Amino acid sequence: MNSDKHTIISQVSIQKSTYDNIDLQSLLHPLGGMKHYISKGDHVLLKTNLLIPSDPKKAVVTHPAVIQAIAQSVLETGGIPFIGDSPSGQFTKRRLEKAYQKSGLAPIAKELGIKLNYDTSITKITIPQGRKLKKTVFCNYALHADRIIAVPKIKTHSYMVMTLATKIMYGAIPGLTKAKYHSLFIRRTAFADMLLDVLSVRKPDLIIMDGVVGMQGDGPSSGSPVDLGLLLASEDAVALDLAILNLLGMEPVRIPTLRQAKIRRLWPSQIEYPLLSPENVRYKDFQLPSSAHPLMSIAKNRQWPIPTEKCTACGDCVEICPKQAIQIRHKRAVIDYTKCIACYCCHEVCPYEAIKLEPRKQQ
Repeated sequence: MNSDKHTIISQVSIQKSTYDNIDLQSLLHPLGGMKHYISKGDHVLLKTNLLIPSDPKKAVVTHPAVIQAIAQSVLETGGIPFIGDSPSGQFTKRRLEKAYQKSGLAPIAKELGIKLNYDTSITKITIPQGRKLKKTVFCNYALHADRIIAVPKIKTHSYMVMTLATKIMYGAIPGLTKAKYHSLFIRRTAFADMLLDVLSVRKPDLIIMDGVVGMQGDGPSSGSPVDLGLLLASEDAVALDLAILNLLGMEPVRIPTLRQAKIRRLWPSQIEYPLLSPENVRYKDFQLPSSAHPLMSIAKNRQWPIPTEKCTACGDCVEICPKQAIQIRHKRAVIDYTKCIACYCCHEVCPYEAIKLEPRKQQ
């Protein structure tokens, strides 16, 4: 990912794939190949998604074929891969053994001669720049890794709509603490900010998304498998999630984590697609969780952002608007309501509290 003061350009590599024919070399070639991320002797965490002990055919967990292909590539590069996650529930060796076995990872680790993580120790850390979390406990298996390759899965989530790359490091929070945070951060926006805080603790060096078979409907554990036939890779979790929402035909600011990432100015200004673009692999009729539908539409009685006389024409709202619906005219912000989707990003970032929310009179 290249960046300067004004521009963040991210790359997302997308290819069609099956579990029987994974071409990781071609997927990673535009990003510099595995050697760009892994040096000889690096201990490399393959951060999988092990929500619960589950058969991979149910699409609840990252498919073991993807983990196997990545592990083999790391070994060929001279790295030392190991597999880890913190499933829901108690973070214990017994719970991990069950999850590794049920998910098909135990036989892969044995075949390749690599380790499964059983270290359940944790460390209390501070997050000085955290929005919701100023401190947390974090699993040592992730803190002590030289490199992290995160391997999330394209899945729906009944609370956060989608669980993708921006949520994958939540598995570095021990299981029961995750349950605690669900009770502490009840509002979706607060929970999304907490997830971004967690991601900032230890960002993955590389993310490889399992989108061969995803989950739709009432995920992350009770949805139904959906054949998408894709693998994706990027260094940038936000860019990767934006690409997935694009190919699924969804408005990204309707996804809580991406909306908060926009407000926190984490969106790249440009995404390059060196292989396939989202338009090349667009999937229609992807089924969202039943709980998500109110978030994805604009209700008739919805409040709208309305600039007031407090506006100083600073331009923060223009910069943050995901639909380019705001312009500065005559030293005042003006909103084009034919483009506005009432995401309220402008309202949240305005430093002068110059945007109010109220029903808008029809012109």
